[in-house]
Amino acid sequence: MFINSFGSLNAANMDYNIDVFLRQRWNDHRLQLPGNRTRVTVLNPAVQAKIWKPDTYFNNVKDASVHKVTMPNILLRIEKNGDILYSMRITLKLSCNMRLHQFPFDAQSCSLTMSSYANTDDVIIYEWDPEIPIDMPDELEIAQFDLLEDRRVTESDTQVYVTGNFSSLKVSFDLRRQNGYHVLQTYIPTILIVVISWVSFWLDPKNAVPGRVSLGVTTLLTLTTLASGIRAQLPPVSYVKAIDVWIGMCMIMVFGALLEFTFVNWLANKKMTGEPSLAFRLPLADPEPIGADPKEPRNYYNHAMAVDRLCRGFFPGAFVIFNLIYWPYYLMRQHTPQMMDDTTFGA
Repeated sequence: MFINSFGSLNAANMDYNIDVFLRQRWNDHRLQLPGNRTRVTVLNPAVQAKIWKPDTYFNNVKDASVHKVTMPNILLRIEKNGDILYSMRITLKLSCNMRLHQFPFDAQSCSLTMSSYANTDDVIIYEWDPEIPIDMPDELEIAQFDLLEDRRVTESDTQVYVTGNFSSLKVSFDLRRQNGYHVLQTYIPTILIVVISWVSFWLDPKNAVPGRVSLGVTTLLTLTTLASGIRAQLPPVSYVKAIDVWIGMCMIMVFGALLEFTFVNWLANKKMTGEPSLAFRLPLADPEPIGADPKEPRNYYNHAMAVDRLCRGFFPGAFVIFNLIYWPYYLMRQHTPQMMDDTTFGA
């Protein structure tokens, strides 16, 4: 089999597309050529239909088509000793059972399985070409994925059904997702949204209420919209993915900044009825301004400013610590061979 092109994996539908030259060889002693003729290429479809051919089908195919431009891309060649080469160019959409726990730092293993549909293994036995079972161009590229050639596995197997035992062939492709696209389209924008939400800590909690409310709500809605676009690219699986952890933490940071403003605004407008309690004796609170009117009711404005100053360091610090844990953990798991060994082959 020659892999002419390899389409990108579709995570939402859990499938992938490949364009291949499928080449099958067998011997039919009834078609040995007489005389000095060494080979014959059969082009007439009516004659091709009269020659016995294996009823090969793909077990995990969703859709398939044989190329017909400018003529049907089918080659049937008969050698002098009766050896037959039957080659065709086909495009396949194959299912792939993906595990998306590490998305977008995942590695997937997708398979292609073929066998006879009606002939059991006492009639047809499939074997891979011993020299080059799978071939592909050196410049082959897959969008968002790297194809690991050292982990391309071919094997022969027997599939057991109630209708009998059928010889089959299987090839597994190990692919590792590239991170550049998601870093540029997801991670950097969400980081900027989180950082923008921290600007509210520098705005006055009492006199800049519209600005802080608008900033908090806008960043929260923007992050929600971005998260919805990411979820649309993925199937509705029930487990938590790496991207869910990231979006969840960003939501907590943005929503936390909005809740912090609610608290400091309430604190800045709260009137003191006596001496401040120990709960509000913050070390960063400013002292009462000199010359303040003793008859004017005091409030906790200085304490609210102290809370803002604490959050200026707490929120960025917490987000930096989260990044120091998140990125090494998922990047190391993506490049761990054991992770790909545990991936279930799509079938």
